[in-house]
Amino acid sequence: MDPSALARELRRDPEPKPDLLRSVARELVLPPFAFYMQRLPALDEAIPDFRSLVPEPGPKSRETIEAIKLAEGIQRATIQFEARAAADLPKFTAISDEEIDRFALKARAYFSITLEDQREATDARTFYVLVRRKVEEKGILVLQDSFPREDGSGFCLAHDTHPLVLINTKQQTRARRLFTLAHELAHILMGQTGISDPFVRKNAIERRCNRFAGSFLVPQIYASSLLGTSVTRDPDLDDVRWAARKLKLSQEATVLRLEQLKIYQIGSHNKWLSLVHNDNPDYSEKGGGGKQPPAQEKVKLAKYGFTFAREFKRFLDQGLISEIDLYRASGLKPKYQRSYFEYVNSLSTNELRNLELDDG
Repeated sequence: MDPSALARELRRDPEPKPDLLRSVARELVLPPFAFYMQRLPALDEAIPDFRSLVPEPGPKSRETIEAIKLAEGIQRATIQFEARAAADLPKFTAISDEEIDRFALKARAYFSITLEDQREATDARTFYVLVRRKVEEKGILVLQDSFPREDGSGFCLAHDTHPLVLINTKQQTRARRLFTLAHELAHILMGQTGISDPFVRKNAIERRCNRFAGSFLVPQIYASSLLGTSVTRDPDLDDVRWAARKLKLSQEATVLRLEQLKIYQIGSHNKWLSLVHNDNPDYSEKGGGGKQPPAQEKVKLAKYGFTFAREFKRFLDQGLISEIDLYRASGLKPKYQRSYFEYVNSLSTNELRNLELDDG
């Protein structure tokens, strides 16, 4: 194809297919992704903030904008190079609490998260990884990054075929990240891009997403089986800690959900907040840990997830992207790419069930 014909083709198609990109790259003596990166439109960090009374874009820190740009760039690459699409995701249109509870139970079945998965998980850390993996298996990319806690617990970029969730690791325990993931999943199933904190509920959308998250993680029909024994209706801090360990949830998510289910009496969440005051245990966890630095392949898996490894390995293998351009797009250094991809592909079913990941 001569250069003038290429130019005409690009003017007709603002989202060219990989074959066309390869043709352009050959003419320009460039790797395909280099040309793709140069012609991307400006990234849009002005995503709605659902923590507001009326969700609309608001000011964000440099770190948060960088996290949004990272996520948008990765999402665009998955669209451009035709990563496996998310097909037939359930549509979240339920309004009443009863409707949301029924929908959440169906959604949990769609993602194949069983009662046994939850009961057999070692703790909230391993249950978070399991839920994340099963969400990703349905084509929803889940990333982690760190940005100021004041800018939210996570955000999502809705898309018909290539949706993405990013969880903020800043001081959030894995248990709290689990509830954030379920909350952002609700936004994805609503088809709504935005940034959130599940525990800031100033509008009806956030209350619906929180009801979904609680119902998704602790369906009413599972509660007694997970808790096992009789539960006090007026919990103190020890009671909430015990229940959180049983449910594999954060403490705040636990007290909220058990109050919703009328297992805890009305007002238990407010009481818990007053007892923990400024020392919320769901924000106490630090990344990494241990005397030895964590294995880099686990750190990369924690940041980029399972779907990223599968799809970007394929992009590399097919010559759609070079190691250097993959680094430019995602920040994943070439020296870590293959070892991370190989590690993900090598995990056995038993290892996946008990996997714990470090942020590094």
